[in-house]
Amino acid sequence: MITMVDHHQVDAHSWAEIDLAAVQHNFRRARHYAPDSQLCAVIKANAYGHGVEQIARALSHEFRGGDCFAVATLAEARRVYQALGLRDILILRGPVNAAELTEILATGFMWVLHSPWQADLLKQELAFSEDTLAPRMQFQPLRIWVKTNTGMNRLGMSAQAFADIWPWLKSLPQQTSLTLMSHFATADEPALPLAASQLRNFEALADTVALDRECDGMSLSASAGILAWPQAHFSMCRPGIMLYGASPMVGEHGPAFGLLPVMSLKSRLVTINEVRAGDTVGYGATYHCQQDMRIGVIGIGYGDGYPRHAPSGTPVLIHAGGRVFEAPLAGRVSMDMLTVDLTGIPAAPGDEVLLWGQGWGQQLPAERIADLCQTIAYELFCQITSRVKFIYQ
Repeated sequence: MITMVDHHQVDAHSWAEIDLAAVQHNFRRARHYAPDSQLCAVIKANAYGHGVEQIARALSHEFRGGDCFAVATLAEARRVYQALGLRDILILRGPVNAAELTEILATGFMWVLHSPWQADLLKQELAFSEDTLAPRMQFQPLRIWVKTNTGMNRLGMSAQAFADIWPWLKSLPQQTSLTLMSHFATADEPALPLAASQLRNFEALADTVALDRECDGMSLSASAGILAWPQAHFSMCRPGIMLYGASPMVGEHGPAFGLLPVMSLKSRLVTINEVRAGDTVGYGATYHCQQDMRIGVIGIGYGDGYPRHAPSGTPVLIHAGGRVFEAPLAGRVSMDMLTVDLTGIPAAPGDEVLLWGQGWGQQLPAERIADLCQTIAYELFCQITSRVKFIYQ
């Protein structure tokens, strides 16, 4: 549960309270939806902006046999390994050159092989080690996720390339574990036909190489697949945005799936101005006061990562006089400040403000803010800047 923060302990004008118990709860919700699958917790991009070391450590306490982490790059994998000492980390982008592949093989990280040129790098690396009897031949077991393109048309090899590479991987003398993977493009909108087509393509690829489902893994579902496509759970699911309390489903918010907000972005009222009818507020004079009104100035802006394009009317929650009020933005977001309409709200300078998350027994879903800004909660979380102080609870 989020607790109140003592103003004297907060030396920043805006802060983010990170609820580690909530991220653990959300991981358990993923387990609830996919009880027969292992879970690969996606903590790339600094755990979606939440702080990767703290989030990874909290999630590791929820792991069962076969669970693991996923990051985008080798540098991210190093960071998690240095923090936790775990090697069960999947590098989603795979190696970008021979030097990265050498390090990955030496450390024993899991990695995604998504293109034939990466298979060529692996062949060269293995051949070099055998020919020279170099120390590098003492590799950790190979743990490779082979990514195929089933309709996303991003990373993933063609059906023909996969049919050529998979048997070669199976024939390697090194101890090797293989997982077939792909990625949904539209799992968040189940009515669209593409996801069903991708699922069929994925299973057909497995059949093409007579994949042994008892020995080899299969992974297709990220958060949306976990929630909406139980027939696509297979042996491993990859929860991402749902871990942080936001819904991946179009038009839905996290609470609909029993998810709890992890990040609560907060600031406080800096001052309150009395503005006359006919006056304008903010840059561009885009907000016109229809009556005399009180305008509150909040100490957060796009320099902190709050979206600049949040339109007038976007809500914030203000804790004033022991009660919680919803106030709408009035005028453009500035670098360091935003302004809100305080009509009917007995607020005073210093009162706390919630931009998204939860506080004082109420929630303001990040998805609601994202919808108004024509973006997604993923972006809101990831763009919080270093000027915001993070408080882990």
